[in-house]
Amino acid sequence: MGNKYKRWVWCVVALLMAGLVLLGGFTAFIDPYFHYHGPLPFVKYELKSERYQNNGIVRHFDYDAIITGSSMTECFRTSQLDELFGVKSVKVPFSGGSFREVNENLQVAVDHNPELKMVVRCLDANRFFDHKDKMDYDDYPDYLYDESVWNDASYLFNKDILMTAVQNLHGYMASGNNAMSMDEYVNWSNFYPYGRDAILGAFAPEEVERTEYRTEITQEEYRMMDESISQNITELIATHPEIEFYIYISPYSIYCMDYWRRSGTLERQLLAEKYYIEKLLPYDNVKLFTFFTDYDTVCNPDNYKDVAHHGGWVNSRILEYMKSDTYRLTIDNYEDYCQEVWDYYISFDYESLYE
Repeated sequence: MGNKYKRWVWCVVALLMAGLVLLGGFTAFIDPYFHYHGPLPFVKYELKSERYQNNGIVRHFDYDAIITGSSMTECFRTSQLDELFGVKSVKVPFSGGSFREVNENLQVAVDHNPELKMVVRCLDANRFFDHKDKMDYDDYPDYLYDESVWNDASYLFNKDILMTAVQNLHGYMASGNNAMSMDEYVNWSNFYPYGRDAILGAFAPEEVERTEYRTEITQEEYRMMDESISQNITELIATHPEIEFYIYISPYSIYCMDYWRRSGTLERQLLAEKYYIEKLLPYDNVKLFTFFTDYDTVCNPDNYKDVAHHGGWVNSRILEYMKSDTYRLTIDNYEDYCQEVWDYYISFDYESLYE
């Protein structure tokens, strides 16, 4: 009985190990988050999980251009960028992403893709005063981001990831196609109402508290901005002159300007924008755009679902502006731009927005 029992135990252990190897191998083979390789031709992958898939996308996809930034970039269409600039692009947005988070993913892209020649990157004005190491998401799937294989068990033997792999394979078998659209990847443009009522549904101007009112930026704030710009933006630009960076400051709505005014920070925001502009313009491989003088966009509530987020047609407009150099800033014109923006938004009749 003793030997039979031992053989039975070893058989069970062997079967369990074989089952684990089979399940883990299946997950690695399908690889729904592109941890080990790019998409397989007979699998219908679903793009939907930014912080699980973006790292694998920049490591393993075939591309020479990239669109990245916060949720402001989620409604871009890579097909439009490809057509306008003759590139093959991917889109890797990070909803609520900080400058550091976006930059770290860009660094992975640069490290793994020597063919990269173009970056379209959005900078959000609400991040201008962030600490250089600010990260808003602590619950990261670290096993997808590091180079170690020792923690990959969290990926290979994860029930939810396994089910995603099964669904990916079944999706192809059921439909006979593996269409995977970067245009539709986390693109929310058609799922929200837009306009004044939508904006005011998320923004109650009478409830904004004026916690401060300062027209100046402190030396400590300048130091923090310097550190963030250097670490999270210009260091990569300076070390990769072969890559052309199309950087733009996202065009928040006129209602966001009113939010800053009511909270006592509008002047500081405009001064910070000028500071970022002055830090970025010296680089030959940077094309810098801002759109706060595109008043037809910024002052039209029908372009926005809240004070900051604009519809996909504005993203399309931005790419067209980039192609034609419209609203591009240069050493020669940026001071006139900053003065125009200051005069316009400081003196704007904000109460007329609510009449």
